Amino acid sequence: MREAETQLSLDFGVREGSLGLRAARKARRIATVRQVEFAPFPRSHRDERWNAGFTLDLSSQGACLRAKEAAPVGSLLRVVVRGVDGRPTLDSIARVVWSAHGRFGEVRMGLSMLAARPRRPLRAVRKTAIAA
Repeated sequence: MREAETQLSLDFGVREGSLGLRAARKARRIATVRQVEFAPFPRSHRDERWNAGFTLDLSSQGACLRAKEAAPVGSLLRVVVRGVDGRPTLDSIARVVWSAHGRFGEVRMGLSMLAARPRRPLRAVRKTAIAA
């Protein structure tokens, strides 16, 4: 039976570790700190506030955030990641996969990016003269 479990875990890309079975990552995580703003998606009330936090790591498929308040696991969030200069670099819809409490009262959340679009800098629109 042990041999069948090992083969099954290999077939589905799962590795065994000291903490049990874990899924193998498809994208490489980059340990980077960026400012993040997030809010429930879709927002049901106009006055729902945005929460702030920081990334601990970031990849093309997900992120680990550190914030003061956690969103419920399974909920959808609109996430805006800001670059070093403070400008938005990523605008995404993400699902909360897990959350955990840290030693100092902070909350960590694992996000899976569902739909993302890179934010481009605004370009000046030239006005053209209309020929009459």
